[in-house]
Amino acid sequence: MITIENLNVLFEGNGKDLHVLRDMSFSVKKGSFVSIIGPSGCGKSTLFRIISGLPTRDTCKITGKIRIDNRKPETASKNRDIGLIFQKPTLLEWRNVTENISLPLEIMGYEQKNRKEDIKKLLAVVDLTPYSNYRPSELSGGMQQKVSIGRALAYNPELLLMDEPFGSLDEINRRKMNNEIVKIWTKLKKTILFVTHSIQEAVFLSQKVIILTKKPSTIHKTIEIDLPYPRNTYEGSSKYFNYIKEIRGYLNDACN
Repeated sequence: MITIENLNVLFEGNGKDLHVLRDMSFSVKKGSFVSIIGPSGCGKSTLFRIISGLPTRDTCKITGKIRIDNRKPETASKNRDIGLIFQKPTLLEWRNVTENISLPLEIMGYEQKNRKEDIKKLLAVVDLTPYSNYRPSELSGGMQQKVSIGRALAYNPELLLMDEPFGSLDEINRRKMNNEIVKIWTKLKKTILFVTHSIQEAVFLSQKVIILTKKPSTIHKTIEIDLPYPRNTYEGSSKYFNYIKEIRGYLNDACN
């Protein structure tokens, strides 16, 4: 689904060029769940933005190959093949849950009849049917993020890019959302690339964890997580803790 080869990202300016990503290469299989973890400020969000096809600053120089299902990110984005979920839900307070989720379909000109049926099914997938008429301010932080996930899924993209979507939640809600996103992924079989600072979260969610170095960032190590889903049952196992310990060790090395 995602192919990146020899990616370099350089921000130019006033003789103080900043090399953010250096010779980065990796791939993400269709239907898989992959997490990216690295030191603070290593360029995870920059990588996320470039893969998503969002505009970058004029001073940003990008070289290398990036393909989403054999297309450039900009093309995949225009074709609505990429869904984006950020740390903050950025919902519209004057619209209820149903209306927030349906917003992309309205913008794309979907007929109201078809739109209603699609959103009804999607509300069920993200377990928000009882809250369909609630305003964002009437929901918890975790439920607001579920609405943003539903909105990203509204036009049925093949790829979900998630940039620390649960980073602002307390531990209990974060835990709930980790379980929710695994349920959604299991139901819909989307490809998910998930940026996080949490080693435990990466192990709990992912089939593969990519560890980045500090700037100029490159891939330090890739770890395959060989544990069945759901992972609640395996959290107390030595194998689970060994993955956390292994990634922590590589992450410490990557910071040096």
